[in-house]
Amino acid sequence: MKKVYKKILIIAGIVLIVAVSAMLVFTYVFRVDSPVITSVRKTLYLPAIIVDGEWISLAELEENTASIKSFYENQDFSQFGIRIDFNTVDGQKRLQLQERKMINKLIEDIAIKQMADEWNISISDEAIKTAMERPMAEMGTKEDVESRLEDLYGWSLNDFGKRVVLGQLLREKISAKFEQENAITDDMTKRIQEAKQELNDDRTFADVAKKYSDGVTAVDGGIMGWFMDGQLQDEIGKKIVTMQKGEQTDVVETPLGLHIVQINDVSTVDDKKLVHLSQIVIKKKTFADFLNEKIGMMSVKIFLPQYKWDASKSLVVFSDTDMVKFESDMLEEAKKVQEELLSSKK
Repeated sequence: MKKVYKKILIIAGIVLIVAVSAMLVFTYVFRVDSPVITSVRKTLYLPAIIVDGEWISLAELEENTASIKSFYENQDFSQFGIRIDFNTVDGQKRLQLQERKMINKLIEDIAIKQMADEWNISISDEAIKTAMERPMAEMGTKEDVESRLEDLYGWSLNDFGKRVVLGQLLREKISAKFEQENAITDDMTKRIQEAKQELNDDRTFADVAKKYSDGVTAVDGGIMGWFMDGQLQDEIGKKIVTMQKGEQTDVVETPLGLHIVQINDVSTVDDKKLVHLSQIVIKKKTFADFLNEKIGMMSVKIFLPQYKWDASKSLVVFSDTDMVKFESDMLEEAKKVQEELLSSKK
C-alpha cells in the first residue's frame, strides 16, 4: 500500500511540475492570452521585470499592452497610408515595438520615483486633479473625457491620473530641481578657457572648435549658419548685436553651457540684418543625460525571452535579431512617410 501511495505522490509531483512548466512556457515564451493563463498571472503576481527590487508584474505589463492595442485600434491612420491589424504577423510585431517602448517608459518611471524619494519631492492628489482639469477643459465635459479614455485605453480618470499625470508632474518637478542645481563645473570652465587661449594664440576658430566643442557642429569647425535678430538665445543675441565680421565674443554663459561665438559674415535681407556664425560650446549635462545615467546604474532583470537589458544604452532591447531588423525597417518606413507628407505640403 505504501509503495502504491508513493507512486501516486511521484506521479502527482511529475504532473504538477509538467503543468507548472507548461504554464510558465505559455506565460513567458508564447505569451498566451487565455482566461486561465490571465487568471494565473494575476493570482501569482508573476514578474515580467524587476528593477532595483521593484516588480513590474506580467499582469501589469499585459494590461498596459492591451491599452496600447486599444488605442491604436481606435485610431484612423488611413491619411498616412497605414492600416494597423494586430491579428497579422506584422501587426503582432508592430504591437511588440510599442510594448518595448512602454517597458522602457515603465523603467524610466521607476527611476523618476526613486529620484523623487531621494529629493523629497511629492505630488498631491490636488495637484493631479488640477493638472487633469486642463485636458478636460479642452475636450469638453468630464463625461466626454471619461468616455474618450474608456474608448481609447480602457482607462478611468483615476487610471489616467496614476499612469500618466503623476509621472509627468514628478518629471517636471525633478527636471526643474536638476536645472536649478546644474551649475557650470570647474572642468567646463577650464576647457572653455583653454579654447579661448588657443584663439588668442591665433589658432583658427575652426580648429579650436573641432578640438574643444561639444556641439554637433564641431566636425564642421563650429559653423552654425545664418541667423536673423531674435533667432538666438538672449545671452548670445545681446552680445553679437553690435559686433562686426571677424569678431568673437568673450565666454558667454547660457542655460545650455559656455559659448564663444564668432561672426563669420554679415548681410541684410529686406532691411533685416543677418549674421553667419560659428561657435565653440562646452555643454552642461542635460536632464535627459542625467536620467539616462541614473537608469544605467539600476539593476534590471528581464524574465521575458523576447527582450534583454542593454546597460550601455540604458534600454530594454530586442533579443530577436528579426525584431531588431523589423524595427529598423519600420523607422525607415516612418521616415519616408514623413518626407512624403512634408513634400506634399510644399
